[in-house]
Amino acid sequence: MMKKKTHTRTVFISDIHIPYQDKKALQIAMELIKDLKLQEQDNIIIGGDLVDYYPISSFSPDLTSSNIDLELFEAVEWLNELRKLAPNSDIYFFEGNHEQRMQKKIMSCVSSLAPFLKNRLSIKELLEFKKFQIRLVKTPFSLNKKLFYLHGHEKKGFITPKHIANVNLMYYNRNVIVGHHHRFDMSVATQLDGSLLGGWANGCLADLSQLPDGLYSSFDSTQRGLTIVNTKANGFFSVDQILLLPNKQKGYECLYNGKSYQA
Repeated sequence: MMKKKTHTRTVFISDIHIPYQDKKALQIAMELIKDLKLQEQDNIIIGGDLVDYYPISSFSPDLTSSNIDLELFEAVEWLNELRKLAPNSDIYFFEGNHEQRMQKKIMSCVSSLAPFLKNRLSIKELLEFKKFQIRLVKTPFSLNKKLFYLHGHEKKGFITPKHIANVNLMYYNRNVIVGHHHRFDMSVATQLDGSLLGGWANGCLADLSQLPDGLYSSFDSTQRGLTIVNTKANGFFSVDQILLLPNKQKGYECLYNGKSYQA
């Protein structure tokens, strides 16, 4: 007899930065999603920075070694693969600071055409969200008002990667999950009535050493992985942070639900 399902699952992925994705880490993430066998009531949230938009970066990009068409083509290919793994689940997307590079460039260069270009060059048009039945949403985004998702760049003036979860937890005073910083973190606060509030930071699935001008910092201190949230009908939820550990073969591995994953 098949057991009655008692909860829904939400996969939170952020910071892939196509075409500078970490292919081995992304491979494991996709295998995990495949094995979850997501159903109609389950969800996938793509939490921003799916594409890097490197050629329109404000950091003097190397235009001889970058191509926006390639970024968008690879992102569409990945979305197609993702939809095949979860044909019946809801997929949500909200912008990160890298997706917002396009609108900033438009406003700074051709502001008179901004309303026209904003629609024609919007991320939902460029990445064919309608075709893949992906819903573009704004942050803070929540499925049940119990847990909120953000990219992580929304809080201004926060540049340090330390205490990411706690800073966002204290600022929003809500259960919150963010990406953006490419590092895992967790913080739990006990309220006066004994209830708990939690903050979580998600890792990335990018390898920014592939950037034409290399890493932003002296070494890659980022962490690869994704987050899976299990939620009951009454709103009770648990958060699984799936950290992909580097191995000696210059790949990654992890254990989840009793299965070993390697790439």
